[in-house]
Amino acid sequence: MIGFFLQMLDMKVFVDTDADVRLARRLRRDISNRGRDLEGVLKQYCNLVQPAFNHYIAPSMIHADIIVPRGGENERGFKVREKLAHSYTGQPLPSSLFLLPSTPQVRGLHTFIRNKDTPRDEFIFYSKRLIRLVIEYALSLLPFKEQIVDTPQGVPYVGKRCATDKICGVSILRAGETMEQAVCDVCKDIRIGKILIQTNTSTGEPELYYLRLPKDIKDYKVILMDATVATGAAAMMAIRVLLDHDVLEENILIVSLLMAESGVHTIAYAFPGVQIVTTAVDPEINEKFYVIPGIGNFGDRYFGTEPRDVKT
Repeated sequence: MIGFFLQMLDMKVFVDTDADVRLARRLRRDISNRGRDLEGVLKQYCNLVQPAFNHYIAPSMIHADIIVPRGGENERGFKVREKLAHSYTGQPLPSSLFLLPSTPQVRGLHTFIRNKDTPRDEFIFYSKRLIRLVIEYALSLLPFKEQIVDTPQGVPYVGKRCATDKICGVSILRAGETMEQAVCDVCKDIRIGKILIQTNTSTGEPELYYLRLPKDIKDYKVILMDATVATGAAAMMAIRVLLDHDVLEENILIVSLLMAESGVHTIAYAFPGVQIVTTAVDPEINEKFYVIPGIGNFGDRYFGTEPRDVKT
């Protein structure tokens, strides 16, 4: 079975890094960015992570066509991985993706927010309308159970009720914060968490700068919100943070106005149990990591911080 699977792969690349570097990165990430203690990280690494790597990951090196040593520090290897990142083009979209039906109304709203000449007040207005629609659509994906009620005329009505009362919204700052009001409008007394993730300019990797989550978030269905998803790096880090707080993968929905095709595939491949909800999927990402054709920098356009001399 494994041999058959390997034959289906066009190219097999193994990205290797020294064990001490892997441990140092995990310690820095989990302690600095995820608020975990040293003892807990080392215990998990020694008992679970390292044995799993030695037993399952390391042996697969013999099947690789290319072995890239030193991980991200290897510039030539990085170029290879960069090209492979575009290999999703033309592939079927994953089954975990749920697209808001592209009605004339939805396409009309996209026309407004994609237009570079749309004034800021109109951009905000039509963005809010589209956000409300995608949040309502995401809620329809939650589990429901049958409930019978009596109408004012004394006649029973067989309806539906959400199977859980524990729903939490988590926004990825800052663009995801624009979606908070919509989820609060449709979910009474919903709890809200926040995650701030920014890209390290020297390494190109996302880093966690701020985190505020309900203590019992593991018991909730979590709606993770970000206005746009390009590479999926920030969304994946946010999902990992939720998993570190014991949220089940199948209890996470990531909701966005717009996603790039590569970002959708990346998230779906890494977290197949996470439901991905958006209004549109665009095919490309440019060198500035904007979705193409896209909507530019959503946060800058929404909050009015877009430089006047920058065209998106």
